[in-house]
Amino acid sequence: MVSMHKPLSGILVICTVLLALAGSSLSDTPKPPFSLAVVPTFNANGSGSIEMARKDSRDFYLVLTNLSNEPQPIWESWNSWGYRAISFELATNDGKKYIISRGPEVFTVNFPSTFLVAPGEYQVYAIHLDKWWAARPAFPKADEMPITVRAIYEVLPSPESSQHKVWTGRVESHSYNFTLRQW
Repeated sequence: MVSMHKPLSGILVICTVLLALAGSSLSDTPKPPFSLAVVPTFNANGSGSIEMARKDSRDFYLVLTNLSNEPQPIWESWNSWGYRAISFELATNDGKKYIISRGPEVFTVNFPSTFLVAPGEYQVYAIHLDKWWAARPAFPKADEMPITVRAIYEVLPSPESSQHKVWTGRVESHSYNFTLRQW
């Protein structure tokens, strides 16, 4: 008489091993060495506020913190590798989402240059949402509106990132409830 439990127990063993391997590969994924924080410079009605205007908008700040124990080279924002590393996801109260990122740029001088962020230190970016930034899809015009903002720092792999040992990946800030002021 052949037992039906042997093939079933073999399948269970294989499934258990596969799940264990999948779990260990997920936990082995290194954590990003950075965190992000958005710092508004204007406070309206007890809530942070950021501005978006073709010109003359107030800066707000994005703080990239090195959480690792090693110095981390990052792209400088003036070159094509770092120019579009920062973007923002905005959501309105009606649930619509928008991505705001630097618009297309022609670089007449361009080479990969980095800035070294020491362990526990910061790189602070002054963000000026002016004509050089674009929203996808087009953002509705309103004087003020409540929004939820999340900052994104993303560096794509390239031969230059390997050569300069620049971290590649994506880091997102937590979500902030702000007021968006448009001029």
